[in-house]
Amino acid sequence: MGTSQHDVLRVSTSDNVGIGYDIAGLGSRFIAQLLDSLLVGIIALVVDIPVAAAVNGSDTQQTVLAALAVSGVTLVVYIGYFTICEVSSGGRTPGKSSGRLRVLDISGAAPTAGQLLLRNLARVVDVALGVGVVVMFWNHQSRRIGDLLAGTVVVRVRPSVSYSAAVTPPPVMLRTPDAGPLIDGVERLGDRELSAIRTFLARPGLEPPLRDRLAHDMTTRLLDRMEVPEAAPERQWPPELFLERLYLQLQGRRR
Repeated sequence: MGTSQHDVLRVSTSDNVGIGYDIAGLGSRFIAQLLDSLLVGIIALVVDIPVAAAVNGSDTQQTVLAALAVSGVTLVVYIGYFTICEVSSGGRTPGKSSGRLRVLDISGAAPTAGQLLLRNLARVVDVALGVGVVVMFWNHQSRRIGDLLAGTVVVRVRPSVSYSAAVTPPPVMLRTPDAGPLIDGVERLGDRELSAIRTFLARPGLEPPLRDRLAHDMTTRLLDRMEVPEAAPERQWPPELFLERLYLQLQGRRR
């Protein structure tokens, strides 16, 4: 399931772990479009020359026919380039890859081939008529008409960092050095929740707005799963303080 909030697409996995994607802005998408358009232009030029030569002639009718043929082929190359690239590479084109951008379904899942074809057919209106820039400027997710029709969004993908099993990054405690008072319902949680909290606490370098949203979302879900009463003092704790204390208490129970 995916939801959006300002310039972040937040996706909740089946394990109730939140993943945040930064929405790609107008500037980064414009640069990606320029790079892709340059590549399309080169491909179209290579294809159009023999097409024009095949239908070109001396009279006006053949000249018009040649122009129409070249225009039609160029349009097919333009739409085909974006569609084939995005379908074959999981929502990326060479231009998008250079800026670490990717097309996703609005739910956060990978888009289908049909969605990608639809959003690229709409480029005729978005790019050729210039409507897409206006729509993206006013849309809080920078979605153009093609994205709105196809149910897609372009996000910025952070470079992934892999850790070996022998070198797991330790959690960083920023709020408390101890486990604090025992939290009611902690026995309802297990290794899966402990792993999710450890993953969050091991990444103190997350952007503050994203970190705050993830901490709040995780805390709310965990409190509900533990069946902590609404009036309980734990519900008044800052989310990161709650997560740190809960992590220490879960670790203590494992020992």
